[in-house]
Amino acid sequence: MLDLEIIRDSILFKNIDDIDFDIICAETKPSAKFFSAGEPVQLQGDKVEKIGIIAEGRILSFKYHYDGSSQLLRTFHQNDIIGLEAVSSTFFTSPSMLTADTGCAVVFFRYSLFFSSHGISPSCKIILLQNITKILSDENIKITYKVDVLSKHTIRERILTHLSIISEKRGSHTFDIGMNQEQFAQYLCVNRSTLSRELNAMRREGLIRFSRTTYTLCSAGQCIHR
Repeated sequence: MLDLEIIRDSILFKNIDDIDFDIICAETKPSAKFFSAGEPVQLQGDKVEKIGIIAEGRILSFKYHYDGSSQLLRTFHQNDIIGLEAVSSTFFTSPSMLTADTGCAVVFFRYSLFFSSHGISPSCKIILLQNITKILSDENIKITYKVDVLSKHTIRERILTHLSIISEKRGSHTFDIGMNQEQFAQYLCVNRSTLSRELNAMRREGLIRFSRTTYTLCSAGQCIHR
């Protein structure tokens, strides 16, 4: 049995006190489901009626195209929410394929019960709606960032744009991008070997340093590869 306190820190429940949180859980009767690495969590095109809060592990979102190719859209981490964009839309269908990147646990809530349950107070519903609006707004900003990255014509420009965005958000020149090179290549819509060559060239030129998923952005070629 999963302890629901694990998801208490989700932004969905920000500014909701413990009593209201317990009422929400009692009224919506959330269920936990466990997934193995590589197991599908949600299929592209599926009808979605529940949102899920990641209690443990990591989930990848892929967009599959008609020719069988795929593109990594984003990575979900602990306390991130999946399915919210689908249940908030007029289509109620999943726009992407969600796959467990690691073993993970997800707590699912039937979305409609947040607002149809009489036991949840009107003031609590307003807070939930405000939090949902903020979450969706953050998602829109992330989409804007990705459009900015993919609008660049060269691989180097895409790499530097993406790394610069993360650096600015983290307030540090060194950061973890949360993706291995295969995933990074899919995110940038480029070939992995091409990405690897460009990253190594940028490292030789002193523009970046990297090890596994950790990158350092350097200014004026200050990172000299040794």
